[in-house]
Formats: sequence, C-alpha cells, structure tokens
Amino acid sequence: MNASAHAGVTVLLTEYFENYDRVTREKQEEERKRSIRRTALENYLAATAQAQCNGFQRMQKCRHGLEAIDRRGWQRSFHQRMFHDNFIRACARIFWKREPQGAFARDHQKILEANGWDSLSGEVLVSTPRRFGKTISVSMFAAAMLYSCPNLEMSIYSTCKRISQKLLRNIQKFLELIYIETGCAHMREIRINMEEIVLQGTECEQDVRVVNSYPSKVRPALPRSERSASARRAPYRACRGPRAGSSARTARRPGSLTPLEGRPPPRAETAGPI
Repeated sequence: MNASAHAGVTVLLTEYFENYDRVTREKQEEERKRSIRRTALENYLAATAQAQCNGFQRMQKCRHGLEAIDRRGWQRSFHQRMFHDNFIRACARIFWKREPQGAFARDHQKILEANGWDSLSGEVLVSTPRRFGKTISVSMFAAAMLYSCPNLEMSIYSTCKRISQKLLRNIQKFLELIYIETGCAHMREIRINMEEIVLQGTECEQDVRVVNSYPSKVRPALPRSERSASARRAPYRACRGPRAGSSARTARRPGSLTPLEGRPPPRAETAGPI
C-alpha cells in the first residue's frame, strides 16, 4: 500500500513538472513570435530607449563591465578593486559628459551619497611593488570605460613601447570578455593600431570613444648646474694632418678642412679630444 501510494505521488509530481515545462515552452514561443512581429520602427524605438541613460546608469554600467571581467576568469584582487573604485571616483565627471550643462553640479551630492564618498578627487596615486597588477588594473578599467562612457578620450603613458602596446592588446581582450559576458553587440571599430583604439559608441553618431597608449621617457630632473655642464659641447677643431697615434687609413685627408686661424685655444676644462 505504501509503495502504491508513493508511486501515485510520483506520477502526480511527474505530470505537474511536465505541465510546467509545457507552459514555459509555450510562453517562450509566444514571446519569440511577438518579437518577430515587431516592426522596424518599434525596434528602432526600443534600441534608442535602451541606449539613452544618465550619469548614474553609466557609472553602474562601468562597474558591471568590471564584474563581467571577474566572471570570465580574471578575478580581481582586493587591491585591484580598491584601485578601480578610486579610478571611478576620479573619473565621475566624465560619466556626465553628455548631460545638460549644470547636471553634474546638481547631482554632486547624490553622487557622494550613492557611493559613500565624502569628496570627489581628480587624481589617484598608486604606489606598489612590481608584479602587483597595476598594468592589468589599468587595462581592465580602460576596457570598462570604453564599454560604458560616451565620447571617451583616454590617454595612457607607459614606461616603454613594449608595455604600451601590450596594454592596448589587454584592453581589446578585456573588452571582448565584456561583450561575451554581457551579451551586448560589439561597437564598430573605426581605427585600431599600435597607439590607439577608436570605436563608434552606441548612444549616437557623435559618440566616438578613443583610448591612446604612448611610451614615455621618464628622466630624473638634474640640478641647474649639472644641466648647464652637460649641455656644453666641446669646441670644434680642425687639423690638416692625421691625429697623433692614428693610422694613415683613418687619418683625415690633408687640405680637406680649413684650420681655425687666429682663434684662441679653448679652456682646459672645456676642451674636447683632438
């Protein structure tokens, strides 16, 4: 009797799940047919409504892009998340770039309250040891900004040409991961080379997004006395015959250079090799 009762319950539950699956499939099929019956005008209006968003939504979209990279196997560390939060804080004004004039000033207090910030600083200084994830963090953030911010123009200066080119390749890779994870359409590539990425944004025709990556030459600033000493050049001296100790093959041809007659000899401390 217990076996038959259990069997009856099993049959009832099986029928219940089968009916549930059938109703779900019917709803999905109806939704698919409804989307097919949409006119071109309805599709255009739906895409326009989806593309239009304000600064708060763009800021949230940037965070969603970074989270999408996390889900695709590039889990950020605690410090990298801290970097990105401060980067977003420093770039908050950029998310309001296409808003009417004065919109950022009106929303300033709401921005602080929504994110738990006490102020908006425009600079971020990151000082960490080597192999700490600074270059990867910048690449992730640049990809998320390309994904979320209209009319973006970002310039990144690296220590050498190899790093600047690798940084651009990482940006392209992370942007592709965001596309795959979010399921959004790819932005049209206007120009991509070894120094820049230029994409056509999704908000309007004037929405062009640019990321530049340049190698920079960083040199320590010398004191004024050392700069003036290094800038001095040895005076030019000409001779007719070969140098002392030089072979005939490397000697200058006699008569090829005119001697500097009547010119006083250079000082000992500034004279160059003859």
